[in-house]
Amino acid sequence: MSGLRADRDWLQFDPALSYGLVEYMRTLDMLKMHGWSPRRCVPHGGHQFALNIAVGLGLGGNESYPQVFAPFGGFADNCKVSDSRVPMPDVPGVGFEAKNELYKVMKGMLEQAPR
Repeated sequence: MSGLRADRDWLQFDPALSYGLVEYMRTLDMLKMHGWSPRRCVPHGGHQFALNIAVGLGLGGNESYPQVFAPFGGFADNCKVSDSRVPMPDVPGVGFEAKNELYKVMKGMLEQAPR
C-alpha cells in the first residue's frame, strides 16, 4: 500500500489551526527532511493570514473562499480575486487592518470591553 507521494501529492493544512506561523514553519522543515518541496503545500483557511504565509514562504498557492466566514475570512477590501489570483494588500500587518467590516466588529468589541 502506498502513502502520500512527494512528487505528485499536495498537502493542505490551515496555518491558524496548526498553531500559527512558527509551527507551520516547523512542519515545512520536517516535510523538507522527508523530500517534500514547500511548493507542494497549499495553506487551507481562506483568509489573509494563509495568503500571506503562502506568498512569504514561497508555497504552491493558497486555498481560498473569500466570502465564507465573513467578516473574519477573506482578504483585504482592495484585494479582489481575478482569474483565480489575488494581489497582496499594500498595508502593514497581515491585511486584517484593511477589512472595513472586520474593523467595525473589532471596534465594537473594544468599545464594549470593561475598562
